Amino acid sequence: MVACSSSAPAPTAAPAAQPTKAAEPAKPAEPTKAPAAATQPSASFPKLEIRLGHTANTDLNYHKGSVRFAELVKERTNGQVTVTVYPNSQLGTEKDITEQVKSGVTQMATVGAAIVASFPGWEPIGVFSLPYIMKGNTEEEQYQVFIKLARSPMMKDLAETAAKTSGIRALDFSWWYGFRHLTTKSKQVIKPEDVKGLKIRTPDAPIHKVALQTLGASVIGMGFAELYSALQMGVVDGQENPLQTIYTNKFYEVQKYLTLSGHMTQHQFLLINDKFYQGLSPELQKVLSDAAVEAGEYQSKLQLADNKKSLDDLKAKGMVVAEIDRADWADKTKDAWKQFQPQITQDLVDKVRQAQ
Repeated sequence: MVACSSSAPAPTAAPAAQPTKAAEPAKPAEPTKAPAAATQPSASFPKLEIRLGHTANTDLNYHKGSVRFAELVKERTNGQVTVTVYPNSQLGTEKDITEQVKSGVTQMATVGAAIVASFPGWEPIGVFSLPYIMKGNTEEEQYQVFIKLARSPMMKDLAETAAKTSGIRALDFSWWYGFRHLTTKSKQVIKPEDVKGLKIRTPDAPIHKVALQTLGASVIGMGFAELYSALQMGVVDGQENPLQTIYTNKFYEVQKYLTLSGHMTQHQFLLINDKFYQGLSPELQKVLSDAAVEAGEYQSKLQLADNKKSLDDLKAKGMVVAEIDRADWADKTKDAWKQFQPQITQDLVDKVRQAQ
C-alpha cells in the first residue's frame, strides 16, 4: 500500500504476517491493572473496528504495546470495540502509515516521533529528538526525564495545536524506544570524524538524519523492511537503531561494529485520525486515551529491560562494541537544530532543556 491509496487492503492480501489480534501474542509480563471503577466508564459502546498499523516485527516491544492497547480497549468496551494490529510494515513504511492516519484510511498507528515531526503542524515536536538534547546518561534516567516532559503543559499544548493543524492526534507520545546507536560493517566508529563519508541508513525523516549528516555521513532514508538486505548487499555501510531492534532483526549477521553513540533518543507516538476521534463519545475517547497511556507504560518497561539485555546478547554474537566521548559528539552536533528553524526555535530548545 502507498500513502495515497484510497481503500484499505484485505488483511490476507499482505505478504507479511497476518494482522495480529489482541489475544494472540504471549504476554511477557502481566501488567498491573487499575481498579475497574477507575478505568471502566459506565457506558454502552457501539460495535466498532479499528485498524492500527506499524512497521515493527512481532518481537519488538512497541508491537507488544500495540497489542496490549487492543486488549485493554476490548476489555473496557465489553468486546464492542476491536482493534486489529497490522505489524511488519504490512500497511507500508512509517510515512505511508502516518499518511493513512491523516487521510482516515487507517484509523491508528504506532510511529516514531521524528517521523511524525515531518508532518505539517507537528514540526516543533521534533525538538525532543534532536541530538543529545535529553539529559541522563542511561536510558532509565532519560525515561524519567522524558515522562516529566511528556506530561508537561508545554508538550500537551504542542500536541493539541498539532492535532488541530494536521488532523493527526497523539493519544500518547511517551512510548519509550531508546537510544539510537550506530552499527557498521567494515569500519569501527569511535570519534565523530570517523563517521565522515560512511553511507548510513536512517528512517526517511529530517530529524532522523540530522546528527549523522552533521558529522559528514552520507545518509540514506530507507524503509525498515528493506534494511537487512541493503546491509547484506552493501548498499549502505551501516545503520542506527536501539539495541533491541538491532538484536531482534539479526543485524549482527551483516554488521561487525556497534558504536554506543546514543546520538538520538527515540520515543513512539500512538496516533489516531483526529476526525475519527472527535466523532467518538467522550466515554470512548477516555477508554482509548487511558488504554494508550497504560499500554505505553507497559511497553516502555519492557523496552528498557530489553535494550539493556540486548547489549550483552550482541556482544555474545560477536559484535565489537565501542564507547564514545559523549560530550565530544554532543559538541559537534550542538547547532544541528538550526536547520529546522523557524518551526524549532532557540526559545523552544531552551525551554526543553530548562524543563528537564
